This record gives sequence, structure tokens and C-alpha cells, in this order.
Amino acid sequence: MKLILTRLVAFAAINGVGLWSITTLFTLKQWIAMSVVAVLTLLVDFVYLSRKTLASRYLLPGTIFLVLFQIYPVFYTAYTAFTNYSVGHMVTRDEAIQGVIRSYVQPLATGGDFNLTVVHKGDTLGLLLTNTDSKKVYLGTSSGLSAVSNATLDQDGNAIAIPGWQSYQTKDLMDPVLQKRVTSFEVPVSGSSYISADSTSTAIEQVSTVKYDQVRNRLVDSSTGYVFPERSGNFIAPDGTRIDPGWRVNVGTKNFVSVLTDKRISGPFFRVFVWTFVWAGLSVLTTFAMGLALALTLNKKMKGQRIYRSLLVIPYAMPAFLSVLIWGGLLNDDYGLINRTFGSHIPWLFDPFWAKISVLMVNLWLGFPYMFLVTTGALQSIPAEFSEAAAIDGANAWQVFRRINLPLLMVSISPLLIASFAYNFNNFGSIYLLTGGGPAMNGSDVAGATDILISYTYKLAFAVGKGENYGIASTVSIFIFVIVASISAISFRRTRALENMN
Repeated sequence: MKLILTRLVAFAAINGVGLWSITTLFTLKQWIAMSVVAVLTLLVDFVYLSRKTLASRYLLPGTIFLVLFQIYPVFYTAYTAFTNYSVGHMVTRDEAIQGVIRSYVQPLATGGDFNLTVVHKGDTLGLLLTNTDSKKVYLGTSSGLSAVSNATLDQDGNAIAIPGWQSYQTKDLMDPVLQKRVTSFEVPVSGSSYISADSTSTAIEQVSTVKYDQVRNRLVDSSTGYVFPERSGNFIAPDGTRIDPGWRVNVGTKNFVSVLTDKRISGPFFRVFVWTFVWAGLSVLTTFAMGLALALTLNKKMKGQRIYRSLLVIPYAMPAFLSVLIWGGLLNDDYGLINRTFGSHIPWLFDPFWAKISVLMVNLWLGFPYMFLVTTGALQSIPAEFSEAAAIDGANAWQVFRRINLPLLMVSISPLLIASFAYNFNNFGSIYLLTGGGPAMNGSDVAGATDILISYTYKLAFAVGKGENYGIASTVSIFIFVIVASISAISFRRTRALENMN
């Protein structure tokens, strides 16, 4: 009985959320998203109500999350890479036109000043307006302006109340939430003009100086005489003057060409590209070398062996982001423990060279325990008879390691080294939490000296005032995907050659 009730509650919750989402998306006219939610809701109902879909009940939840969090982002990123999606190009064409018309406004030359009383009917807001010139009274709502003849007037002839509506008092208008609502409220008068509150007691009619010519697909600014034809997601005058905002359009391979040829983007991109390979390669090399050295040292029985091994794993057991932040404090230029202890003034985080040394050093601290663990396990899986036979044949310790242990070791850990390279290639946390990608790189407003491709992509997409160019960021993401996939594919093929040695 409890199981049946649980299922009923679960189905009610799923279908309730589904119906709520569908109605909300329908209201917002998001037809594609609405269709997807409707199909998913029906699919869940079918799979969990039908007796013929027992196996699918276990696969469906994981499949849905796989599509939502893996497949959809990949395809959306690929789509975005072929658009101009960026700051100034985030809305639709119609929204951009309306935004321009509302942005380029000026007060009406005459007859556009009003005395104001803010009124409301329940949650509906209204502006009770008295024209300062004609003394005519109007009621303005979100649907338009209408003349009023039965308003209550004060001694100066200004309307202060109207039947059916309640007037806000001055003290009521001191509420910040209500103030924001009033100042953002607009009463449409015509296609190009509207009335809005200028203060809590006055209002003004403003008219747009820009009009949209539907026949020729252009904007005309009557105040300057400029004509802005439509071109590539913007209205641009013949002299190059651009009127914002623009809208999202498909730009083909323009972003890919820009990444490779535009000096403002390609210059930092190629420097970041090279450093990313250096960073990933040195991170794997240094962590593997230290982990292997420690594993070899502790591979022989000694007193306190287990204690030493446990202590060496501590950096791996701690949350990486906490370790990075702690290291950031230790490496502080002025107050860091390292500089104060040694009496030095090394700019660990503010000089390009030392910042790169710092991120490699911190990543070594974070990564060597992992390599220590995997190499310890791999070394213990190598039969001791191999080393003993080589020693009998006269091989020294280095020759035994170089000719026997290392090749056998590489067979088992090569895939892990490849995975480690791919991980460090996109190791956003170690870079961003320690240096933020800095210090600044000469010739770039976005990239820093320690930025790798993934942190550079983040700045292009989300760094306010620097990037917010989602099209370019998505393009760089595709480059990252191709690079990592290619390196991994080639490396795994090479690994097969090592397996043949086994």
C-alpha cells in the first residue's frame, strides 16, 4: 500500500511540474521548450505505467540527465559558435528594434508635461495625469491613455482622486519597491511615444526620435538625419556608426576565422594555446616523476612504511579548492608565509614567470599523491622474479628500472597519464582560484599570463567588462574539444604498442 501511495505521489508531482512548466512556457511562447517538456512528461508516464518497458525504467532517468547535461550543452555550444551571440546581441530582432525605439527618446516639445497622482485598483497600477498646459485630466494604464471627467481636483485644478481607484499618499511612495514599479511604469500614447513618471508627483510624455522603416528594413533617426540599414545583426550607418542593441544572427564560420586571424583574438589565443600544452605536459611530468620517485622509495619494506604512505596521501584527501586557496595565501607577495619565512620578495602571483612557477608548484602538490598511489599499485603488480633474474644476469638497479620495471609500469598507467593530461588541459580550478589567470598579458584585455584555454574561454564568456562574447567562447570550446579528443585518440593508439610488450 505504501509503495502504491509513493508511486501516486511521485506521478502527481512529475505531472504537476510538467503541466506547470508547459503552461508557463506556453505563456512565454517558448514553443520548442514547451514541446520538449510535454514529450518528456508523456514519455515518463508511458515508461512507468506500461508493463512492457521494465528495462527502460532503469535507463530513462540517466538518459534524461545525459541529454540535458551532456548532449544538449554540446549541441548548443556548437550552435552558438556559428552565431554572434555576445553583449549587444542577446535579444531577438523584434526586441532589438523595440529597445532602440525606446532608448532614443526626447521630451515632447509642447504639451507633454503632467502633474501626477499615482493610483491603483488592487494590483493594477495607474497614473492620474493633469496636463499642465490644458488642465485636461487623463488616466494612464498599461493599455493606454483615456480622458477622465469625474476626477476630484485640488485647489490648483490637479486631479488627486478618481472613483473606483485608490490614490497613493506621499508616504506610500517612499517604499523603494513601489518607487521602482512607478518609475518603470509606462503609458503608451502612440506607436512612438509614451508617458512615464518623472518623479512621484510629475510625469512627462516622451517621443522616440527613431522610427523603423519596414519596407526598407532600416532605422531612421529624425534628430540627426542618420539612416541605419540592417546588416549582420545590427543597424549600421554607411559611415560605420552602429546603433545598439543588435540581435542574434548566424554568422557562419566568422568566429572560427576571427580566432585564427583577428590579432585581437588570435594573438592571446595562440599564446594561451602554447601555455596550455606546456602547463598540461609539465603537470603530468612533474606529478608522475615525484609520485614514481616516492613510490620506488617506499616500495621496499622499511620501518614506518604505512605511516609514510598515509602522510603522503593527505594532500589528495583534502578538497583541492581549499588547498589552492590556502596556497594563494602562502604565496602572497607581501604577507605570505613563504616570503616572510625566507625574507624574500618574490612576486609569486604578480610576475608572469613566477606566476607560472606557482601554478605548476601548487598543482604538483595537488597531483603527486594520485600518481604515488597508482604507481605504487602498478609496481606491486610487477613480479619480483623479473628484477631478481635481471640482477643475476648482472643488471644494476638503474638498468632493472629502465629496462624492466618502467616498460611494464607504463603498460598499466599510460591510460591514466593520458587521462591526467586531459584533466590538466582543462584544469580550470587550479588556475582560476590561484591566479585568476593573471597577471595581465601584454596586448590583451581578456587573457592573462597563466590563463589556459578553458579559463580564457570562461573570461571570454563571463568576464564582465572584458568578454561576454559567447560566440567566440563557444568557438574556443570546440577547439579545446578537438584538441583533447585528438590527443587522447592518438595516445590510446600508442598505448596499444606498449600492451604488445606484455
